[in-house]
Amino acid sequence: MTRHTKISAVVITFNEEMKIERCLQGIDWIDEIVVADSNSTDRTVEICQRYTDKIYQVPWPGSTAKKRQISDQYTSYDWILALDADEVVTKELRDEIVTSFEKVPEEAAFGIPRLEYLSGRFITAGGWYPQYKYILYRKSMGLWEGGPVHLKFATTGKIGFFKGPILHDGSPNFKIFMDKFNQSSSVEAIHDAVECGRGFSLWRAIFKPLERFFSRFVLRRGYQDGIHGFFMAAVIGLNYFLREMKIYEFHYLKKHHGKWDEVYKSITVHKNGD
Repeated sequence: MTRHTKISAVVITFNEEMKIERCLQGIDWIDEIVVADSNSTDRTVEICQRYTDKIYQVPWPGSTAKKRQISDQYTSYDWILALDADEVVTKELRDEIVTSFEKVPEEAAFGIPRLEYLSGRFITAGGWYPQYKYILYRKSMGLWEGGPVHLKFATTGKIGFFKGPILHDGSPNFKIFMDKFNQSSSVEAIHDAVECGRGFSLWRAIFKPLERFFSRFVLRRGYQDGIHGFFMAAVIGLNYFLREMKIYEFHYLKKHHGKWDEVYKSITVHKNGD
């Protein structure tokens, strides 16, 4: 089956030797594969060379949105499928794309549902699925936008949707899932405090985590995924708590920076006085 419109796949990598091959195998039908690596030190580049010679080193520019925008410049075609190394295109999605691209699509982008994998099972509730990602798009019809963590392809053109999912192996176990949200809470807290000038709110620290947990586990039926769903909803709530407390810490240390000696001396003097 011949497609009228050609597609480039852009895969972002950094030390992904354990996952990159299955990602590339899932797009071996696509017209062009471009890999945007960030100086991997493992076998990532070696594995990628089996599937494409279009491998470019793109140093980390400060955000995923910027890296996507830079990486898209290396493609030969206007239509791009943007993937991470831990994502796999399913056969169902492949067939939908092939059929839709037999003619020139009217859309500027397509939303694709992403099915999350966590510690032995795929997650189907709690707001995690379907979680549409606009990762098949015409680069001439929009651009990547986003903050330090979240990003999206922004376009004013028509949006279409596919039913077939991509599979996402971003968190193989509970620890990695929690570590990711701990890290993201640090990045978002600095962004909120420095770039947005936001201060600490005790109200948000108390009630926002509870609201997020209730939304994920009850309203979005995270309970359907059992203890996995409970854990994920709890970590989402914890993420908001940590984010707020790290904002507090940032402002507190900014005011009290360099006062260790004073605190230390006061304790020492007090003890000597006793």
